[in-house]
Amino acid sequence: MPQSRNQCTGKAIIRVNGKELRAFDDATLDVGGVKREAVKGSGKIHGFKEETAEPVLECKIAHKVDTDLVELGAIVDATVIFESDTGDTYILRDAFVTETPKLEAKDGSVDLKFSAISCTRM
Repeated sequence: MPQSRNQCTGKAIIRVNGKELRAFDDATLDVGGVKREAVKGSGKIHGFKEETAEPVLECKIAHKVDTDLVELGAIVDATVIFESDTGDTYILRDAFVTETPKLEAKDGSVDLKFSAISCTRM
């Protein structure tokens, strides 16, 4: 079914190598690209300089008996798909986990942070 032009993103489905993660709705995606910073001196702005910024996907997933934290921490060379409920979809290619997965016992969540070689919109 087509999405409404008026719908705003409220949740996303995240898949790693085709397997859907049990992600909470607070995931964030930074598509990366070029980061710019002002060049200043003598009380003036002279222009800007650029540096490359990597794509970053951060999410929390529900921890259950079949959740393998070691396996999650070993993810490299993965294809990660971020699909919002508005139908907007991004692919992170050659993705990898950048930090060790952290299990929060109080709420049963696992923090995951991915980066990738590239991020493209489908």
